Amino acid sequence: MQPCTTKGKATRAHLLDTALTCFAESGYRESSMRTIAQRAGVSLSHAYYYFDSKEAIVGHLLLNLRTEQYRRCKELLGEGNTLEANIRIVFKEAIEVLRPYHDFGPAFMQVLRSATQDATDAQREGIELALWRQVVDEARPLPPLGIRKDLPRFLWLVSRQLMSVWAYDSSETQRRSRALAIALAPVIAKFAVLCRLPVVRSLFTDVMELMDSTAGAAERDPSERLQAKAS
Repeated sequence: MQPCTTKGKATRAHLLDTALTCFAESGYRESSMRTIAQRAGVSLSHAYYYFDSKEAIVGHLLLNLRTEQYRRCKELLGEGNTLEANIRIVFKEAIEVLRPYHDFGPAFMQVLRSATQDATDAQREGIELALWRQVVDEARPLPPLGIRKDLPRFLWLVSRQLMSVWAYDSSETQRRSRALAIALAPVIAKFAVLCRLPVVRSLFTDVMELMDSTAGAAERDPSERLQAKAS
């Protein structure tokens, strides 16, 4: 449930900050909703009014971080950048925004892989896809027409794989993840250019089908998921 009053928003923010403190001090596993509520000075039922689980708290944190990433990238993405440059910007800002919360990496992945998705998840994924659409739409030259519609979703799925690597990256300052992000950008951009060739475009379709089949319902396009629920 999303609070619509100023007081409600302040209470939710206070619970989120308290939860992050508990996670940092006691660890994610050891921090119960009861502990978070007590530390925040609210009743357990009141805490559940705003967040129905610890996963919901982490999901809201991830939404805030994706919103911040979107804000940063909007200022950096511009018509005239190459596709490679735009991809590199989004990857770089994703890792930079997430950096202070690396200890929550496994919890983030648990939320992303959850079979139960709510409005917060759909909102977050909508932001991610909107960002990748901007990456494609403002790239110059434009990617091949045959893959232009599906390319944002492809990039979104690749970014999920990069986040999974980052979440379990034990190297200092996630050095391996940063190196992978830098190396991925030109490879994806070159692959997109080669998709002008029918045989490579067919390969792109095969890769998309493979990624979709392994991603499952938890990583379906949010608009598709909401339609599925309505039906």
